[in-house]
Amino acid sequence: MQTAFAVDVPRRAALAEANAPLSVAVTAVSVSIRARIETLAHLAGAQVKSETERYDILLLALDASTPLPTSTQALSLLIPAPAHVCAIWNGTAPPRGTVSRLLRAGISGVLPIGIAPTRLRSALRTIRTGLQVVDPVFTREESRLSPIASSSPEELTDREQEVLTMLAEGLSNKEISSRLSISTHTVKFHISSILGKLGAGSRTEAVSIGMRSGRVAI
Repeated sequence: MQTAFAVDVPRRAALAEANAPLSVAVTAVSVSIRARIETLAHLAGAQVKSETERYDILLLALDASTPLPTSTQALSLLIPAPAHVCAIWNGTAPPRGTVSRLLRAGISGVLPIGIAPTRLRSALRTIRTGLQVVDPVFTREESRLSPIASSSPEELTDREQEVLTMLAEGLSNKEISSRLSISTHTVKFHISSILGKLGAGSRTEAVSIGMRSGRVAI
């Protein structure tokens, strides 16, 4: 899943937008599944609209029986421009490679239908900023099955984990320095160490890997 994320981590100026009221539409073949997802969205604080109205994110119900095209190009037809689309997966985990194909096709997120409302709210806000989000329950499955991911990144120290979490919040080095009561030079040192341990080339990629590996909560 090395190509799973194409992201732009929101900076401080984007936080107001991330916390703005969120609207979603729901599409599902099953009436009962649609009702369940709508209830979950309401509990997450989102306004549920019809697909004919303007909304931020389309919640697309999928499961193992859903006939998904094998080509990325065909999968991309599932995504109505310009809305974000988040797959809500029902039942057993997706087959190997399905999550990666969905992300490459442009799906903005893959979350389980049993996700807690608070986590769903956080994930949807993250998606609206331009990030792709995958629940760790699916990425752990991919990591176990994929030979590419067999060599897991080096573990972070507690302080590095704190810094990574703040990077995901969009904080600057100065803001991290102030919150942790350390110098900006020390912050840069921690970030450099995080990039090295995660094999990331930028702060954005480090956050992406952190979310994919479950180090950063969604």
